[in-house]
Amino acid sequence: MNKLGFTRLQQSLQGGFTLTPKAIFQEAWARIYGAKMALILAALGVAGCWLVLSQLSVRLVPEPDTASWQLSVFNLIITMALAPMTAALDMLGIFRAVDKPVRANQIFNYYGYLLPLALASLLMGFISAGLMSLLPLLGLPPVLSLVPMLLLSVALMFTYPLILEKGLTPLDAIATSLKLFARQWLQLLAIQLVFLALFIMAILSLGLLLIWVAPLYMVTKGIIYREVCGVEGQVATSSASALNNSKDNFQA
Repeated sequence: MNKLGFTRLQQSLQGGFTLTPKAIFQEAWARIYGAKMALILAALGVAGCWLVLSQLSVRLVPEPDTASWQLSVFNLIITMALAPMTAALDMLGIFRAVDKPVRANQIFNYYGYLLPLALASLLMGFISAGLMSLLPLLGLPPVLSLVPMLLLSVALMFTYPLILEKGLTPLDAIATSLKLFARQWLQLLAIQLVFLALFIMAILSLGLLLIWVAPLYMVTKGIIYREVCGVEGQVATSSASALNNSKDNFQA
């Protein structure tokens, strides 16, 4: 690990890291301007593909009400097939965080990494399924049973970028993401909870607020990745210096 990006990642793994949520949100808010449309179209493209394939899987199952296992298999296949597009949303946020151009059609750029991304998706699916099978044993109320799943989703948030941007194997990426989460789980969870509240507000607004919330979420994740893992070939700027840049200087 002697490259620039790996140096930052190694520092975070060994010495930990500190995030400043307020500064991250401020920088992310500044960075969505000039790129909001591209990010929204990219998110809509991925969501649309999910919706079409999900509806197709329901039609392929003769009796969906009694064949839940078949639907589960189809959903797993869909998740694996769309893993490059899902990972592309993370990469678009990272690109915006380091002033690289972002375009909606970049969601199709990572199908050359289909095998490692699909394998990572499969492994994360197994981890989630294993956790869900253990939840009934804890005897938690239905609402509280969502907390472990939320923690797991945050803990695995670095997996796809670590594969694409750092070239890690699926297993190494998952293990590294879990280690990073363990280093600063409270701050990462707090940021995720803020966005959970924002998405709920966006839904209550009949989706209007998604125009801002969805791009903000993508760019925030990109900034977090930049600060925690570093980005190959880029000098990761501090939040303060990034905020001093005019939005007109951002490439989008």
